[in-house]
Amino acid sequence: MRKKSWDLIVVGAGPAGCTLATIVKKHAPGRRVLILEKARGPRHHIGESLLPGLVPVLKEMGVFEKIDTAGFPRKIGANYIWGKTREVWENDFNDVNVKEMIERRGGFPEKIEYAWQVRRSIYDEILLQHALENGVEVMRGAAAVSPVERAGRVVGVKALDGEKRAVSLSCGHLADCSGQNGFLSRFKKVREYNPKLKNVAAYAYYQGAPWKYRFNGHPDKTKIFVCSTDCGWFWYIPIAKDIVSVGLVTSQAHLKDTGLEPEELFNKELARCAEIAPLLKNARRIEDFDGSGQGFFTINDWSYLNVAASGPGWLAAGDAAVFVDPILSSGVTLAHVGAHRAAYTLLTQWREKNEKSRAALWRDYDLFCRESAEQFLALALFWYGNDRRAEKWWGRAKELQKAWLPVEMSDHLSFVTVSAGLTRFYERALTAAGLASAEPLRPKDLPFYVSVLGRQKGLERAAVGGPGPDDRLALPHPFVEEIVYFPAAEGARLQPAKRVRFLKRDPKKGLNDALNPRLVVTRYHLIVLGLIDGVRTTHDVLAAAAERGVPAWWLRGPARSFLTELSIQGVLSARRPAAARGAA
Repeated sequence: MRKKSWDLIVVGAGPAGCTLATIVKKHAPGRRVLILEKARGPRHHIGESLLPGLVPVLKEMGVFEKIDTAGFPRKIGANYIWGKTREVWENDFNDVNVKEMIERRGGFPEKIEYAWQVRRSIYDEILLQHALENGVEVMRGAAAVSPVERAGRVVGVKALDGEKRAVSLSCGHLADCSGQNGFLSRFKKVREYNPKLKNVAAYAYYQGAPWKYRFNGHPDKTKIFVCSTDCGWFWYIPIAKDIVSVGLVTSQAHLKDTGLEPEELFNKELARCAEIAPLLKNARRIEDFDGSGQGFFTINDWSYLNVAASGPGWLAAGDAAVFVDPILSSGVTLAHVGAHRAAYTLLTQWREKNEKSRAALWRDYDLFCRESAEQFLALALFWYGNDRRAEKWWGRAKELQKAWLPVEMSDHLSFVTVSAGLTRFYERALTAAGLASAEPLRPKDLPFYVSVLGRQKGLERAAVGGPGPDDRLALPHPFVEEIVYFPAAEGARLQPAKRVRFLKRDPKKGLNDALNPRLVVTRYHLIVLGLIDGVRTTHDVLAAAAERGVPAWWLRGPARSFLTELSIQGVLSARRPAAARGAA
């Protein structure tokens, strides 16, 4: 066996693998980074409808313009037909105004209001070529066989190179970005499936289908169309001006009960779908898509979370770490965002000398992967298991939005925010503006207020209200303090911050914790929290905080904003004095 060594070896050249390798190489050009990709050239893959939440990552990678000018249809949202009414629910990313938030706050790119519908063989190849241009080494046709471990730590990988020769490759860190195959998951046995979401997707590609604006928007501003059937739902995605991807998602149990092959069930349900069948009447199914030799495809959509996304010498990102469900098109976004965090965790670890701090970084990475996925998973489970009216789904999204973004938005706008994959970016923007500033901040100056409420003045006025000076304050729910990490404004590193998480729901039960409110705080926030006891008024709490050394400028601005945010999240009780209630 030939032996070679790298700082980082990445298994898989999809969105997660290319993001991880490129970000690491960009910020640490002296590090040796290798991608192992078993396909010898561009290969077919599902996951074609993207979300705006991945745009900031593409910008940092330096590949945004290449993607934006590659001819992919731009995606501005999604349209749904679900249930018996057959009415179209429209969701438009442009409803979320992020322009003000991203200017000079939090380091966001200016274009975040759209994503794309992509042909993955082309999209992934652009990412891989960009990684090569940034100095990443690539072995195509190389398949990972098994990890190499020493004293409980992964120190390399055994692989077959492009000539099918056995090679042993040493590394400081091994990254599993191999998709649902989960190369390391098989060895580490960390994958935990969700028994409620065991689906299968069957799909094909058609050329020559007419455009229908009611379903897919304008050719320059497209939407994914999702349409329910008796046994599941169809996607209908324009991935080029003359090509659509059409897929049926149904449960494994239903497929088994029918006794049909996936293609038979697909054709049967498609013929019964009044919205999509007429569009494909004169279209031609492509029988050799992307050089795969196939005209029809199936894939298991079994939802899972890794109980650990990292360990000594290894990490998992993208579908190798988590897969939710195709209903919200979250897969590629979670791959980019998760791999970005993995890269920053590695870059920070390499600078960190303290072993306990290094371990804390990887615990936070595990938490980041889980929390990012659980937002989408909570919506998916609610979709499949409850009342499927749009208003109900949007209402659940508002609960999720409030857990991360303390703004009183409408149910529909909350859904757009969460389903666009933007929620965690608001948290980051708040951290960048709120924790680094030494100046008084008014609520309307905070980036998430400006970005979300900028077009809705009524909501902005409501958001700056908060408890009155004579209201008695109480915290009806316990809270925990925890250390989390956020990308620093400069330096491609993670910086620690304190966060409080309010336990409105039992975090050990199901996905309850995705609905538990959380806020990043400073020591001043913690002083104020410690003084709220159900007896003191707002005025007394702030006066007592001043006695504890909290500066006056902070009490005039951020403290009052903080109380407002707690009220919006439903974790602060503000009881008016009896006299005031009587007067009202």
